[in-house]
Amino acid sequence: SGAIKLGGEKKTATIFFSDIRNFTAMSESLSPDQVVSMLNEYLTEMVKIIYKHKGVVDKYIGDAIMALWGVPNGTPDDTRNAVLAALEMREKLAELNKRRERRGQPVIQIGMGIHTGPVLAGNIGSEQRLEYTVIGDSVNQASRIESFTKELKTDLLISEQAFSLVRKTIVVGPVLSIAVKGKSESLMVHQVIGHKDAKGTLHTTLSKSQ
Repeated sequence: SGAIKLGGEKKTATIFFSDIRNFTAMSESLSPDQVVSMLNEYLTEMVKIIYKHKGVVDKYIGDAIMALWGVPNGTPDDTRNAVLAALEMREKLAELNKRRERRGQPVIQIGMGIHTGPVLAGNIGSEQRLEYTVIGDSVNQASRIESFTKELKTDLLISEQAFSLVRKTIVVGPVLSIAVKGKSESLMVHQVIGHKDAKGTLHTTLSKSQ
């Protein structure tokens, strides 16, 4: 329709990364058919939730998901929608793991990271194949945040920048400082506990995810 410009444009986006823990080790104990079946079942459930909360799946990177809110068109609720999607993914994964346990299959554990910041969005690639995506330090930060979930023994972390946009409805733990290789300043993140509804009631499935 021409709504997406060729080349790049500066945007503010919320970037989400998720990754299956110990995927390589899990894959070695399963047949190729079992690995594909596991991924398809897992990704189907997770992607439904991303789209339900108005996000866009940018790409799959093996077992990882990169999703975006705010591009090509943004809303004031982008960051909140991303966090609500991650919280629902936490809940859906617990349900999925119950089914897997009943089938005698290993459970799936994931890490999720969210960051909001400036990106360059546009069609990137070659003349033969273009892909609309985002690049920039904000993307790298979201990926780093996700990678630290394992070290910090949690499943969902958001940056201080993202939390500043959702602090009225999203409940988090104390701010944590992460030293990032190649960066002079530490990365400030929060563990996400849950969200408050219109009545101020906290909803959380944190205990079910650990």
